[in-house]
Amino acid sequence: MLPMLHKHTLITAALLASLSLTACGKKKDVIAAPPDATEQGQQKNSDTNGQIGGGLPDPNSKEDTLPPVPGPIPDNGSKTQTPPKTQPAPVPGQNQKPPAPPAPTAPSQPKPTTPPVVDTRPAPAPGSNQLPPDYRSNEPGNATRDNLTKRMTGGVTADGLVYTSSSTDDLLNYLRARNEKVSYETRRLNVEAASSVLSAKMTVDGLSGDAVVTLKVLEGGDVKVYNVAGSAANEGAASVLRSVRAGNGEKSTGSRSLEGTLKCVDLDGGCENTFVRLKIGSTGSSAIINIVFRNSVADLYFHLPGQNSDNPEYLRMKDFIVNTIKGVNTTEKIKTVRMSSWEVVNGRSGVALSMKGANNELLAFAGPLLAPEAGTGVNITMSRIAKDQEDTLDLVSLENTKLNYANWIGDARMVANNGLGQVRLALKMRKRGSYAQDQFAVTFMRRIKPIVDLTDDNLK
Repeated sequence: MLPMLHKHTLITAALLASLSLTACGKKKDVIAAPPDATEQGQQKNSDTNGQIGGGLPDPNSKEDTLPPVPGPIPDNGSKTQTPPKTQPAPVPGQNQKPPAPPAPTAPSQPKPTTPPVVDTRPAPAPGSNQLPPDYRSNEPGNATRDNLTKRMTGGVTADGLVYTSSSTDDLLNYLRARNEKVSYETRRLNVEAASSVLSAKMTVDGLSGDAVVTLKVLEGGDVKVYNVAGSAANEGAASVLRSVRAGNGEKSTGSRSLEGTLKCVDLDGGCENTFVRLKIGSTGSSAIINIVFRNSVADLYFHLPGQNSDNPEYLRMKDFIVNTIKGVNTTEKIKTVRMSSWEVVNGRSGVALSMKGANNELLAFAGPLLAPEAGTGVNITMSRIAKDQEDTLDLVSLENTKLNYANWIGDARMVANNGLGQVRLALKMRKRGSYAQDQFAVTFMRRIKPIVDLTDDNLK
């Protein structure tokens, strides 16, 4: 009998020890520290990858988009204050060490409402990126030259391509460096506003000098249109731009206030290079958007294949090009070539390239000004432009633009951009019957004009 009782006593002791270990394990799970809220926020925002495309907050939203005011927050009984978290009470009888005090954390900065869109490195100092002494703006081989320093807006895409300028001057570098001198919050608002600009356009009436600037801005997930107008007459000081209801064929749909100035910055007093400074938003949440517009004559260099098909459309196009190269006295040749660009500081940039023949045939293409950070090779699809800008301003002209040659092009791609005003396009003829789709390339080279000395006074 006694051995049997001793056996039951051992079994009972083993069960109690097992239960005690299980209870201790559960207790440790209950009081484990929750994951750090800062780490959660970083994981949540880790999918931005420097992607450009963030927009402004919805101006009609009731949610406060302004950053918190620095300093202690007064206890005014607001319902938005979060009560402190409490730790569960320890189980009586357990010899547990008190939880370690939380490590002090630095005050968190207000997080931007849009993904980061600019290079985190500081902008190059104006004049620090000197071009090689043998660089020539009209040498087509420079379009694919790798040892050149690009002029960049500061905007980047999710796959690492950079938005560039289309000239050799330091205007973008100067404006980027100037924005870095302001406070953190002002800089954040400026970058947020710059990244929200999807496109920009400026037209100038050749007779009156009236200028209209049109922006397409991403706001609250929607694209809004803003128009401002003023004068492009270069009389020294910058001219005032004010909001208008419509311009450039676009009706204004944005509700934020927008005003600014326009300054022609050509050294010879012309206006091929224009600096536009815009203030968007109301006082307290306003931001500055800096845009550089360039519109000038360009030189061409054609790259024609040694062999081609007998496609009559390509043969006609080839004659059009050869007549231009040889300067034949005929209307079947190119008469004017233009290169127009818009460049948002810390944002996007785009270019329009046009060739117009003496026969009024227009070959024009537009697309983003993108390039790899190192090298010049890209593969960017270009869209065709169906109207010449000069036609929209010349109301008495009886000569309409023709698009026969443009319709023969089946595909247009930007294959090189040196970020200094040279862009190469690869053009492929459309598919026709059993003919091969002939391909050729053309390099556009801006005729660069010097600009004024880069000082704050010269840009006012």
